Parts: sequence; C-alpha cells; structure tokens
Amino acid sequence: MICEPEVTVSKRTESDNFLIIASDGLWDVVSNEVACDVVTKCFEEKLRKGFAEGKAVAEAASMLAGLALCKGSKDNISVIVVELNKAS
Repeated sequence: MICEPEVTVSKRTESDNFLIIASDGLWDVVSNEVACDVVTKCFEEKLRKGFAEGKAVAEAASMLAGLALCKGSKDNISVIVVELNKAS
C-alpha cells in the first residue's frame, strides 16, 4: 500500500514569512491558525531577544510538536519550520 500525501501548491508572496511542514500527528490536533500563531510568536521573540540564527525555527518546531503531544496526538509527530524572508 502506498499512501497519497496531501499536497497544497500556493503562490508565494512578499508577506510569507515561514513554511510549516508537518505530519498529521500535528495537523490532526492543531489548526493552521494556531500553528501560525505559535511560529509568529517564536519569530517575534527572536527579534526581541536576538536569538542566534536558526534558534527561532528550531524552537517553533519544538513548541508545535510539544503542543501536539499536549493535545493528545497519538500519531507520529514531525515538524519542520522554514524561515522564508530571512535577510541575507
């Protein structure tokens, strides 16, 4: 049996700040809106505290996985957060 992934293709805009790639272990228990709020807050914290590069995305992914566990997810949980508008 081969599983069919759920894929969405969207055109990027200048206002896109990040991308969340995650398994259904997250999406079954956390809404898109809540996930985006968590990542946005992590990025805002990065700006306030001057986190080292990569720390905000790692913290956001960890927080989302922890949230899924707290909400009772019984499935495997994989989360990757990609920062899109990183200054060069």
